[in-house]
Amino acid sequence: MSRFNLIVALFIFLPNLIFSQDVKEYTNVKTATSEVKVPGKWETLNTMDDSGQTYLKNNDGVIIAIAQNPKKAYPFFNSKKSAYENVKLFYTWDSDYRKEMKFKTDKIQENAKSEYVIWKYNDGKLDNVFLFGTVKDNFLNLLVYTDKWTEAEKISFLENLYKLNK
Repeated sequence: MSRFNLIVALFIFLPNLIFSQDVKEYTNVKTATSEVKVPGKWETLNTMDDSGQTYLKNNDGVIIAIAQNPKKAYPFFNSKKSAYENVKLFYTWDSDYRKEMKFKTDKIQENAKSEYVIWKYNDGKLDNVFLFGTVKDNFLNLLVYTDKWTEAEKISFLENLYKLNK
C-alpha cells in the first residue's frame, strides 16, 4: 500500500516540480506613467528626479536603470512622426548630449519593427548600454551598467526586458 501512495504522490507532484522551473520571480518598478516588470529580484537604489530613472541592483552587483515618461514631455517629440522616428530622435537627443559632455557614444543596433534603438556611451569607467523604445504614449528608457556581463548579455537582457513590457 505504501508503494501505491508513493506512485500516486509522484504523479501529483512531479508535473508541478517540472513545470515550476519556468516560474520566475519579478520585480515591479513604478515609473512616472506605469509599472515596469523586471525578471529577477532587484533592490531599488534611488530615483533621479530630473530623468525619472530608477536605479536597481541585483545580488550579482549588476546595476540597471528604468524610466518611462510621456513622449510629449520631451522637447524633440514630434506628433507627426512615427513612434520609431521619435525613438530615433530620442537617441539623437541623448547621445548628442553625451557627446557634448565629451563621452564617446556608439549606436549598437536598431529595430524599426519593434521600435527601439540600442546604444552606449562610456563614462570613463564602464559602458552604459541603453535601449530606447516606445510603449504607447511613452518612451521606455532601459540601461545596464556592469562589467559582469558581456555586451551581448547586456543587449539580450535589454531586448527581453523591452519585449516583456512592450
